[in-house]
Amino acid sequence: MSDFRPRLPDHFKGYEKKLKKLQENDLKGLFDKKTGVQQWLILPDMHRPFHNKTLEKKVLRLIKDLGTSLYGINISGDYLDLYTLGSYNAESLGLLTGISLEDEYNDGLSGIVKIENASHKDVKKQFLFGNHEDRYFRELNKKDNAKYGGALKNPIEALELDERKWSVKTNWKDDFFTLGEHLDVMHGMFINVHAAYQHLVKTNHSCIFGHTHRVQSYNMGNRAAYNIGGLFDKDNKAFHYMPRMTREIWANGFAMVYIDDDGHFFVEQVNVWDNKFFTNGKMY
Repeated sequence: MSDFRPRLPDHFKGYEKKLKKLQENDLKGLFDKKTGVQQWLILPDMHRPFHNKTLEKKVLRLIKDLGTSLYGINISGDYLDLYTLGSYNAESLGLLTGISLEDEYNDGLSGIVKIENASHKDVKKQFLFGNHEDRYFRELNKKDNAKYGGALKNPIEALELDERKWSVKTNWKDDFFTLGEHLDVMHGMFINVHAAYQHLVKTNHSCIFGHTHRVQSYNMGNRAAYNIGGLFDKDNKAFHYMPRMTREIWANGFAMVYIDDDGHFFVEQVNVWDNKFFTNGKMY
């Protein structure tokens, strides 16, 4: 019997590797740059340093698992809490024990470094201000801001976003990033019970947002709005300015967004139960 084995032409070698990946059920092989599909990770409302630390570790593991298949990361506002600048705490200085504005900024920078270390060097990076980052601008306009000395830095400076090549937008009410041709990522404006519907009707455009700390979606024809929760720790005492029954309807979550060659979007709302979530074909 002959030992002859047919040899694939050189231009088929890439396809052979791709087929092997698919046979191994490696979903990452479906979303790399060669397919033309952009895979985005949308991270809403961390409220650092009052973020959910268990979820942070799992999201960092997800980013590492996605590898080069991850096209971009969008931090969609309220990444920082800026609790020390908040009006909710103006007459509650006792709650500020053990935390300073410098502490908040240092923790925020640490989180940015962790995200960058988990992701590949070519990942696109977008950062939106939320109403909590906007506390900086509101404090800057006060007459007594000199009391902060050099600690009152712009979040862009404190987080080294320019040096680290993040695209940043600072007008939390009006700014957004558009993924593909049809999906706007924004922080969010409305907090009523039907927030997804309200955003879709008011913007007249498909959008994805956090802000409300709730999870919902609303479709209208070929347009949709997605409210995707957040990565905060709702049990942290920093949120006790809100009534318990309000906090009880908050939900952790985030989103994966896929953009095809035609600019169409496909949104995966990643729900969190007991600090666990399922995406990328596995449980985290």
